[in-house]
Amino acid sequence: MQPGDDIRQQLLFRRNALLNELYPHDRRLAYAAMAAQTPLADGVLIEPVTTEDVRGWWIRPHQALPRRAIFFVHGGGYHLGDAKAYIGFVSQIAALTRCAVFSVDYALAPQHRFPAAINDVRSAQRWFATQNVSEYAAVGDSAGGGLILAMAGRATSAGPKLTSIVAFSPWTDLTNSGPSFRDPSTRDLVFTQDVINGLAHSYLNGHNPRDPDASPLYGIPERLPPIYIQVGSDELLRDDSTRYAHQAAAKGAVVTLDIYEGMHHVFQRDVGVLDTARVALERAASFISASWSVLHAGDRLD
Repeated sequence: MQPGDDIRQQLLFRRNALLNELYPHDRRLAYAAMAAQTPLADGVLIEPVTTEDVRGWWIRPHQALPRRAIFFVHGGGYHLGDAKAYIGFVSQIAALTRCAVFSVDYALAPQHRFPAAINDVRSAQRWFATQNVSEYAAVGDSAGGGLILAMAGRATSAGPKLTSIVAFSPWTDLTNSGPSFRDPSTRDLVFTQDVINGLAHSYLNGHNPRDPDASPLYGIPERLPPIYIQVGSDELLRDDSTRYAHQAAAKGAVVTLDIYEGMHHVFQRDVGVLDTARVALERAASFISASWSVLHAGDRLD
């Protein structure tokens, strides 16, 4: 057993119980508590945002880079999670990139089904574009990764420049038809096929799962910005990442795909206890930092 394996097994046991054993009305509280366990980075400022159409949080590191920011969308299978619970995780990204991050809230199923989530994300992105930002990166995990890819798929040239996309274990195909999903040897200790199928069915509510706003795998455009995808080898959704990466590259995008051996779904959130998560986040931060078109004197990260 490698160092940290016992901690990882404990984490996965709790997550499996959360997703597969708790009653649905208990899952949101439990998921929020789990997400909130990611430690808060030192020296960040936190500011809630509430407008008529947008809710979320700004997380700003000390001496943030000017006119550059990150637009973050949380995961949770379209049913769980919120921007407040993700503050710790987002603060780690803010600190590593020295960029302010706006983490958006969006309506959740089953109360709000497709296309509520992507509509909220696009509305928030339009507001974000008015916030003195000239360049930005889009980052998301799981369902949030799918949402940023769907958002980017219909992005316009107006407003701030989208310079990079970082997706952690993105859910890109709500048909759940990837080889890793159907392979009985896939060793996913977090999800079962029934849970993932149930989340997709509930969110879509009869809508075509191949709609690119639900499954960005089926609507990859040309001329996307550089994309960095991280996924664990032990995921039912592993091939949501591999297929998207290969197809986006075929459309001309510069894509970097890292498959972390032995890692689970969105392992990056466990940055407080897993060294691999810290390494992965540092790589993601370096990718974002390298994407800015012009760095003023003193802006470059050490």
